[in-house]
Amino acid sequence: MGKIIASVSCTLDGVYTGPYGDDNNMVSWAMPGIIDSTTDNLVMFQKADAILMGRVNYEGLASYWPYQEGEFAEAMNKTPKYVATRNRELTEVQWGDFGDSISLLTGDLNERVAALKSDVQGCIIVPGSAGLVQSLLNTGLLDEINMIIHPVILGSGKRYLDSIAARNDLKLIGTQLYETSGSMRLRYKFVK
Repeated sequence: MGKIIASVSCTLDGVYTGPYGDDNNMVSWAMPGIIDSTTDNLVMFQKADAILMGRVNYEGLASYWPYQEGEFAEAMNKTPKYVATRNRELTEVQWGDFGDSISLLTGDLNERVAALKSDVQGCIIVPGSAGLVQSLLNTGLLDEINMIIHPVILGSGKRYLDSIAARNDLKLIGTQLYETSGSMRLRYKFVK
């Protein structure tokens, strides 16, 4: 059985987008930590057996990665990808010339993701996708959270762990300080 790992990035106060939901606002506060953590993120995606993402994240990543080159692009493009969405208007997904590496999960997403978790034997990485992460957490399908916390407080904006239905206990399984940026990676597994 596979293990679903959320890979997220946020401010110290848990914000992942600026106060107006502007994803571009993320670049200014997160970029130093993103640059610092590139090697570790590359290794994570190279080891991934699958990538699971929500619709919004899919649209952003699919417009960028299929047209890039290098080790990171290779990891993103060749790893099997799955898009989980409740949006009935999305009926087909594409990934540039790597179309056979992506599939759409529709219908009962809890059932579809649970089936994916049974089919994949290794790690399924969920990059970003806050709504999907929250849904996976609320349904007990999330096994680990790999969170990079950046040393900034925005005070307002969208928060990663909003809409959580119940208490979840975690066990710390790893830390990594990125000294140049001051960002910190925290790895937790959910205690079930």
